[in-house]
This record gives sequence, structure tokens and C-alpha cells, in this order.
Amino acid sequence: MISEILLSISALFAIIGAIGFFRFPDFYTRIHAATMVTVGGACLALASQALYTHTHPVLGPDYTIKILLIITFILITNPTGSHALANAAHNTGIRPKKLVKNDMENRT
Repeated sequence: MISEILLSISALFAIIGAIGFFRFPDFYTRIHAATMVTVGGACLALASQALYTHTHPVLGPDYTIKILLIITFILITNPTGSHALANAAHNTGIRPKKLVKNDMENRT
């Protein structure tokens, strides 16, 4: 029951993130949508699978531990990678569409 609810929420995150990826105007907001799909959608889908395998008589808790390690890896690496991409885009001169204040302008 909880597994199905998590999977439904995961699908909702994926749909909202995909819509945002196509509708957002610039690179920075699109990378936010892509990160939301991976962290929100994929991690919730994996959590759903972890709950399912934990109670499964054949698969057992071994797969649950592996899935939780994958979730941890995604939660650490995806936001870090998105930050590195955004920083590289800023350093190459890609500007946001609606920039109100640039806090990174006077950075050394």
C-alpha cells in the first residue's frame, strides 16, 4: 500500500519535472527541473521498491540495503553535479533570462 503511494508520488514528480524542463526559460531553471526529477522521482521510486523488497520472501533485506545505498548515492551526487554544471555555465557566461541581482559578480 505505502509502496504504491510512493510510486504514484514519484510519477507525479517525474511528470512535473518533465513539464518544467520544457517550459522553463533558461539553463539554470531547467537544471533545477532535471534535479527534481532525479532526486524526487527516482529516489521515491527506489524507496517504493525498497519497501516492496523488504517484505518479499525471496528477495529479502539484502536488496533493500542495496537500494538504500543507491538512494544515498543519488542524494549526494545529483545535487553536487547540478551545482557543478550551474557553476560551469556561469563561468562560461551563460546568463539567466530574468536576473534581478547577481551575487556571483564580485566573486574571486
